Amino acid sequence: MKKTVFRLSLVSALSLVISACSFSKDALFPSLIGSESQEEIKTRGTNIVDLDGNALPELGSTNFEPVEISEGGNTGTFVGQKVVSFRNELSQLQESIRRHNSELQKIRASVIANAQQYHKTVGTIEAKLQVGTTPGNPHMFALLQNAQNNIQIMNANTDALTQLAARVASDTAMTSYLLDSIKSAYGVSGAVDEDHRQLRVLENETNQTAILMNSLLSEVNTDVMRQQQYVQTARNYIIDLNSAIKIGSYGVNNVPLAGVPAPRNTGFNANVGEISSKPLFVAKFNKENVQYKEALKRAVNSARNRKPNVMFEVVAVSPLNGKQLSSGNAKNNATKIFQDMVDMGVSADNIALTAKTSADATSSEVHIYVK
Repeated sequence: MKKTVFRLSLVSALSLVISACSFSKDALFPSLIGSESQEEIKTRGTNIVDLDGNALPELGSTNFEPVEISEGGNTGTFVGQKVVSFRNELSQLQESIRRHNSELQKIRASVIANAQQYHKTVGTIEAKLQVGTTPGNPHMFALLQNAQNNIQIMNANTDALTQLAARVASDTAMTSYLLDSIKSAYGVSGAVDEDHRQLRVLENETNQTAILMNSLLSEVNTDVMRQQQYVQTARNYIIDLNSAIKIGSYGVNNVPLAGVPAPRNTGFNANVGEISSKPLFVAKFNKENVQYKEALKRAVNSARNRKPNVMFEVVAVSPLNGKQLSSGNAKNNATKIFQDMVDMGVSADNIALTAKTSADATSSEVHIYVK
């Protein structure tokens, strides 16, 4: 993951609520699982994906590095002694930033490594469901347990981020307190010109540190929110996979899941060529009230989890020697599934509607392909 160094120029003082007057101490850091290697990660706009196209958590990428503190001597006055004390406190706060930043980068590396492991396990499950398996296959449930273990690590990472946010918030308040103390020192009598010169330098450096600390807090809080959303999505998908493993497939009429491509379009097109890949989803409308929505939802979510901006092709399939009514029914059913997918959150621009006839079809069908 590409990292940037966050350096700040002089800006005006921050107005913060003073809620603490002591430095935060190191809290227990949860044991995190996962390699820090991120060689298999690339960026696609704002979406973070691995080389297999799996969506990874969207975390911040800033590497927080405080500015250097200027040196200064003790003038021997009371204010001069306070300047020395202020400089030491600022040094401690900057060391806290370095420590918090190190912890943040470690958590982020664990989050990404664990997400890759999760998608690898889920991908193995999906690949097996593509070709079909026995209902309730214990080997599949063992793989599902591995994915659930990954989710437990996701929870540990989220807790670690939350604890880090609390420590950063405490130090943010302390930085504000130090800034106010430096400003108040200007009014203390008995100072010499050198004291005020050093106070101005310290005020500028503390300003920059306060801004950096606030930026760190904001980014950690954003990471917490995004990680919580990611974990919830993963939990929901585990439920869908559990249902699919119970029946041994991932579609209607025992049609398996497949991850294959599809073009973008918005209206019905005639046959645009042979489709050689397996469908993601098939619904056969050979009886009244075909219950397809839950299976459709699982299939669509699976495709979007693997590739957020996936393109779908919804194909209305009618029998080759069928009547015009069969073709109309197939298109009506495809249009309804199109609307169902939009209701599930898929952009209409990401769905193409096409129609074809098939010698294998005995009734109207709807096939969905992805690319």
